[in-house]
Amino acid sequence: MSLSANQKYKESGSKLSFKEWLKGEQNKGQLADHEKMFNANGLNDKPTIKKAKKNMFAVNMIGVVALGCLVYGLSQVSEA
Repeated sequence: MSLSANQKYKESGSKLSFKEWLKGEQNKGQLADHEKMFNANGLNDKPTIKKAKKNMFAVNMIGVVALGCLVYGLSQVSEA
């Protein structure tokens, strides 16, 4: 597993601020893949609109099914 930019900064012992150090390292090309540095596990886990819509659809379907079960249950109880 690769180190995060913050961990590399701490190991470097630099006197610069983190922001200045990070810009310098990116300019040198040593931290060119900043997305992997942002996600220390190396995975590109950024949320996307497609994922959000898929998750929202699933949540809405669960809500519709739950509402249907509630209405059915209440109708059965009111008949008894």
